[in-house]
Amino acid sequence: MPRKSCGRLKIISFDQINPADRLFAVSLPWVPIDQLNYSVGKTGILSPLHVQRSLDGRFRIVIGFRRYLSCQNLGIQDIPCFIREQKDDLALFVAALEDNLATRELHLLEKAKVLSKLRSEFKLSDDTIMGKFMPLIDIRADRFHFNRYLGIAQLPEILQRSLLDPLEPDIALKLSKWKEQEQVFFLQIISKFQLGKNKQKQLFTVLDELLALEKHVGSSFETRSLKEIWNECRAMDAGRIQSLSISEDYRRTFEALRRLRLPNLAKHEKIYEKLKAALKIPPQINFQAPPYFEGDKIDVGFSFADSDELLKAATKLQDIAKTDELRKILALL
Repeated sequence: MPRKSCGRLKIISFDQINPADRLFAVSLPWVPIDQLNYSVGKTGILSPLHVQRSLDGRFRIVIGFRRYLSCQNLGIQDIPCFIREQKDDLALFVAALEDNLATRELHLLEKAKVLSKLRSEFKLSDDTIMGKFMPLIDIRADRFHFNRYLGIAQLPEILQRSLLDPLEPDIALKLSKWKEQEQVFFLQIISKFQLGKNKQKQLFTVLDELLALEKHVGSSFETRSLKEIWNECRAMDAGRIQSLSISEDYRRTFEALRRLRLPNLAKHEKIYEKLKAALKIPPQINFQAPPYFEGDKIDVGFSFADSDELLKAATKLQDIAKTDELRKILALL
């Protein structure tokens, strides 16, 4: 069955279309369209744009923002378009959304923008958005995810452009509270060292704490930027070798940041190693304090080949439990 026409087909000149009006836009304006440029350059516009006439006499795009950009890149002046006569803007936006969903998976930020527009531009209630549209774009329909995506939609552009490549969304939301220069520096670091989610979280936490300390001290002294703090920590490693791998370079600098954030850490480490040595733990027993002594439990593991070795390990652990050294180690946590 042929597809029902949704408007009048007409060739419209490039300058009659206003791309700045993005009321119906779902796609992101900065996503590369090289493949689309190649296709349009080879075969032309096979699927017409859908447009709506504006009050100023020009046309605004309903469906086809990426195709319009491709025409701009290729210098195409005459564009085939369906002129939509429909006046219901919400229905047109839903049509644009469904058109995108039919051909591709939406980016996280595109989903966030959809929810934000439905709320701010089309004035839908939160319950309607959660009940009807969040399942449509594959988002769990609850208040937590609704607020999370609205927060993502409000991120500054520099963070939006980095979402998921390489920036994790949860970190982006926290970074939004920093100054732009600090955001830029953080993005440079995670890109250079190719940090995954866990390392991004660890780095953000320690840098955020250091920034807080700088602000506190800054009431009487000039505060340092994150870049200055980072460079100072790199300089702390007197034994640094130029040929260090990029992962080792990061590890050493991060350890220096942690020591700066926790000035008593080195002292704790020395005390811990001395107390642990006094326990005379056999090699088959693994006894490990939590990293940076941030935690309230000691990890213990052991190996054995027969019941006698198991009994010896259990007896040794029982002896350790009665020592002052263990009590002092637990007090470090």
